Amino acid sequence: MTKLPTIAIAGGTGALGKDIVEGLLDTQFRSHYEDVIILTRNANTPEMVKWKERGASAREYSADNEQSIQTALAGVDVLINVVASRDDGFKGKIATAISSPLSSVKLYIPSEFGVDHYLHDFSHPEWDKKKIHFQAVSARGDLKICRVFPGLFMEHSVGPWYGLDTKQGRYELVGSGSTPVSFTSIPDIGRGVASALANISVDAFPEKLYFSGDSVSLVEIAELMKDAGAGEIQVSTLDLGEYKGKTLGAGTTLDPASYLRFLMAEGKIDNKDQNDNEIVNPSQKFWKWKKMKGYAEETGGRPWVEA
Repeated sequence: MTKLPTIAIAGGTGALGKDIVEGLLDTQFRSHYEDVIILTRNANTPEMVKWKERGASAREYSADNEQSIQTALAGVDVLINVVASRDDGFKGKIATAISSPLSSVKLYIPSEFGVDHYLHDFSHPEWDKKKIHFQAVSARGDLKICRVFPGLFMEHSVGPWYGLDTKQGRYELVGSGSTPVSFTSIPDIGRGVASALANISVDAFPEKLYFSGDSVSLVEIAELMKDAGAGEIQVSTLDLGEYKGKTLGAGTTLDPASYLRFLMAEGKIDNKDQNDNEIVNPSQKFWKWKKMKGYAEETGGRPWVEA
């Protein structure tokens, strides 16, 4: 009988991490894993206690102690990394731990969970840091690595940082605004990862997984929000070439939002025709992917607007 994998997650208490933990503990998928281990600095928080009651385990570690991280990963077959970008060197310690020939980790899912930045023709510190991390863990030739690219987080995308200021009733779009963009709900990302691990063997796991909960243009989003209760939204556009040139020429910022705005316009955040939705959720038999229309309706067309 094939041994079920033991899965560990680092960063499980973060915004995305919580939904990946919820996905792993979903009764549809939980029986496919030997154990779900949450790496934590405090195993006795109310949240950790709740998860342990539902069948998870917790292992404590010290972020400053590489040996404690290696100990926490003992016997782990799959490691999911959802640690935030500003990690104070913790990802480097993870890389050291799983790169050791003594590591039991066979499959590693690094902290990507966004756009496929390996397609970009420019540099950015956040994405460059991810590339460096990927190169570091790739040095161990027998370690399988799968990067997950769900496009933009649906719940974090309709806001003024992308020019979509619902509160003021103004959407400023780069380019025509008619280019499709992939958005995936955060809970759906968690379910997608959990389903993949439940239904694909570690040996057969792909190098990349692309999700696309919904593929819609920013012009379409303006209409969806208007119909759901936002009221009138004034839509204006900026020239794509001028905006991209100005952004790249302004010097690097840690916030990638301005870069993502021109990438949306260039069609580089659209996974509609290249995704693995059917692999992780064939014919939507495990769950229904959330659509932007549903998100608009549940927020009354006014996401990120204070009551």
